[in-house]
Order: sequence, then structure tokens, then C-alpha cells
Amino acid sequence: MRYISSAELKSNPALLWKEGEDKDTIITVNGKPKVISISINGEPEEVLDLIRRLRAEQAIEHMWEKSKKSGLDKLKLSDINEEIHEVRNEMIHE
Repeated sequence: MRYISSAELKSNPALLWKEGEDKDTIITVNGKPKVISISINGEPEEVLDLIRRLRAEQAIEHMWEKSKKSGLDKLKLSDINEEIHEVRNEMIHE
């Protein structure tokens, strides 16, 4: 894994593929990571689909952790259904 600043990349885009096609890169802006550049084998859409699935899994894990910390994971099904019903009613009446 290597890091390249956006300024370096702007002046020399070839840095992305200069050190070999299998080199993954983190592009930084003002020293903070902003973009990950990865080499791909196969169809780009398949790789993007995989990344999207991983993002969704990560979001679900984050929601589970947040619900555990706040105690929401202990709600009864009847409480959950009541909350859903209330929100749907609010949406209808807006």
C-alpha cells in the first residue's frame, strides 16, 4: 500500500501505475485519506458490485453496534412494529 498526495497525482498521473499494476494506492488531500485506487482483474462492474456489497455489510455492522450501545437491540417485536406504524402514519399526514 502506498500513499500519494492529490498534488503529486495532479502533476504526475502516471504515479498510479508507475510501480506496477497490482499496487493499491491511497490518495490524500491535505494529508488525509480521501480515495483508494485499486488495481482490478476482470470486469470493473463486478469489482464495483463487490465493493458496494462490502460497504452495505459495513453499514449493517455499524447499525448493529450502535443499536447494542443504545440498548435498541433489546426491543420487543411489538415495540418495533409500533414504531414503524407511527412513522408511517406521520409520513402519510405530512
